[in-house]
Amino acid sequence: MRNLNFQIISCEIDRTVIQHFQMWKFYRQYVQEKGLNSKIATFILLWFSFLFLMVQVSCVQRKGQKIQIKKSETFYTNLGVDPKTLHPIKSVDLVASIVQGYILESLFTRDVDTYELKPNLAERWEQSPDGKTLTFYLKKNLRWSDGKPLTAKDVKFTFDAAKNPEYEGIHLLPSLENITSVTVKDDHTVVVKSKQTYFKTFEIIAAWKIIPEHIYKDPKDPKLNKVLIGSGPYILSQYLRGKMLVLTKNENWHGKDFPVNQGLWNFKNIAFRFIKEESDELLRIQKGSIDYVRLSSEAFEQKTSRPPWGKEILKTKVKNKGGRGYGYIGFNLKKPLFQDRRVRKALAHLMDREMMRQKLQFGYGELATGPWYFWSDYADPHVKPIQYDLKKANALLKEAGWSDQDQDGVLEKKIDGKIQPFSFTVLLANPDSEKYLTLYKEDLKKAGVDLNIKMLDWTAFLKVMDDRKFDAVMLGWSAPSIDLDPKALWHSESSRKKGYNFISYSNPKVDALIDKGRKQLNRQERIKTFREVYRLIAEDVPYIFLFNKPHVMYGVNKRIQVPKPTFNYSIGVDYWKLKP
Repeated sequence: MRNLNFQIISCEIDRTVIQHFQMWKFYRQYVQEKGLNSKIATFILLWFSFLFLMVQVSCVQRKGQKIQIKKSETFYTNLGVDPKTLHPIKSVDLVASIVQGYILESLFTRDVDTYELKPNLAERWEQSPDGKTLTFYLKKNLRWSDGKPLTAKDVKFTFDAAKNPEYEGIHLLPSLENITSVTVKDDHTVVVKSKQTYFKTFEIIAAWKIIPEHIYKDPKDPKLNKVLIGSGPYILSQYLRGKMLVLTKNENWHGKDFPVNQGLWNFKNIAFRFIKEESDELLRIQKGSIDYVRLSSEAFEQKTSRPPWGKEILKTKVKNKGGRGYGYIGFNLKKPLFQDRRVRKALAHLMDREMMRQKLQFGYGELATGPWYFWSDYADPHVKPIQYDLKKANALLKEAGWSDQDQDGVLEKKIDGKIQPFSFTVLLANPDSEKYLTLYKEDLKKAGVDLNIKMLDWTAFLKVMDDRKFDAVMLGWSAPSIDLDPKALWHSESSRKKGYNFISYSNPKVDALIDKGRKQLNRQERIKTFREVYRLIAEDVPYIFLFNKPHVMYGVNKRIQVPKPTFNYSIGVDYWKLKP
């Protein structure tokens, strides 16, 4: 909230400057018309000029002001890139959701040791016998960080706005499509009705981040892309784009005494930097300008073996039950080049992932087999990874009609009446991923396929994906929920603009199975359904699925007190604190 107040003060000063300038012009004109004593008039004019200058200087100082934070009270970490927007509905990237997690709250919150959803903003809930009506009872005296009351009206607004097309939350619709109404019964009671049974209805409503209607009621307000107002333990106190984003403890936070929050949120300030490359990130933690980094296998094995590592910085490798994300190369299936499954499978056979795992990841992790981490209950254990096989790849490409007709070393085929060379571009935003593509490029060349590699900054990368103007992208998905729902990524309905299915994957059988699984309340039955979804998507090869990493590796400055290396479902950074 300090950031918003700061902007308001600056605007008030701007108006004062304008008012004084207008008064100065008026008085000068008055003096000239009335022919007043020149000495008196000059003195008054000079006084107005001096006052105008002082206010102007004051305004500049306030606009350039940086909020000072003490290192002894601040936890420094890295986001990697700037969020495209901080707007809680419009944002689609992981970095925005990380920041939002400190500022926004949900009705219930997840216990990182038991994975249970425990009461937070809500004190209890009820469900109708048919499972289609949920009633949530809010705690009393809830407040937003600006002091205004948080009521059931804000809960209703949150879900109504997320479904409102003006807020551009297309990516959120698969989660909310089952909700027919959110009704306010009184200031502390909200009733949610759904049209049919869906296994995640309670989880979605309970874990959704609630936003204030009085702040976000205008979907077209551009200022809301750079501010973030919530009810949580932190407020956004400073955002210098490209440099740092600072969160400061909300001293008036209503939730500090809630049982579910005991032991959490111990830092007075959290400062996020925007460091894109791992080498820079490692240099920063060694110099003490950040306190915590997630480590790649290469960094863990080769770049952290000498002091200050082991003395000032401690590195840790842990396993827990939490879900895992994965990297991938995703093909734009609207492009004629990638519409043949044989071609996509050939491209997967041409990537020597095992060599990359050994050479670049030092044997850590496993080859991914499908569209989520392979040890999930919902992954079919019978699906095996696609291995590097130049012979199989050549046979598949030949079967699909590709041949080197002019003997120039590049395959060709007639597409839409024209001979086209087999050449495509992979876009990426993470510089550390380029080494994988460089190795891949050499293997593709052996089969007559030409690969171009193009680096984009994160904002440009997101725009290209939104506009569907790409051949292929190298990216990664963060960890899904333990009880995952594949619709947002893999259902054809999610391929709309700004949806997460930006590669335009479509398989009617997959759609039908996803729809079936979402209605199955019995977990064992749902596991069988979603395992078939996993198998079918793996067979279609819409991505080259890269690696699943059971381990989490990280480094942390010894000035940080870590209660234990990991909790059951998370590292538990939110339980860390600065040593006294």
